Amino acid sequence: MPNPLTKHHHVVPAYLSFLSPGSMIFSVNPIEQAQEELTRTTGRMLRLLDSTPDDKLFWKPSQSARSIAEVVAHSAHALGNIAGQLKGTPFPIATSAEANQVFLEHDKQFSDRETVVKYFQNKRDEYLDCLQSIKEEDLEEMVTMPFGLGEAPMRFFMTVGSLHTQGHTNQIEYIQTIFGDHNWHMGI
Repeated sequence: MPNPLTKHHHVVPAYLSFLSPGSMIFSVNPIEQAQEELTRTTGRMLRLLDSTPDDKLFWKPSQSARSIAEVVAHSAHALGNIAGQLKGTPFPIATSAEANQVFLEHDKQFSDRETVVKYFQNKRDEYLDCLQSIKEEDLEEMVTMPFGLGEAPMRFFMTVGSLHTQGHTNQIEYIQTIFGDHNWHMGI
């Protein structure tokens, strides 16, 4: 008799269980998989933010860099922008250089941990709601990428939020090492 879990899921080897905290079952449904990956990457970012001491939260390794709080605020802002694109709203800024200036200005408004955390959680939840609204028949629909990068199928573009968040999570880990924190905080 076939295992009912293998119809839509597969079991991951124990050495890879860190990929889905608390579970060794992954969805093979691409929409559910995108939701699981976003939950994992945003959870990791929030754990790193939580492990950052208050006196280092807005510390920057240079004047042109973002602080950890600003990286999280930027990641949240990006989740909102990407969710808008998933819903069919084109990204309104033409170049990445222009976008960076807008984002840096936006990120300056945050001055405390609680506000950053709430903003990030709200944007994560909006993105998850957006993923929930995607239907299987939408997966091959083409989505316009920002900055003149062309188009990509929804199947790929719906993962951009977690890919973007993971990249900035790596930045947080590096910033932590610059100020002397070499604890991996349960990372890989």
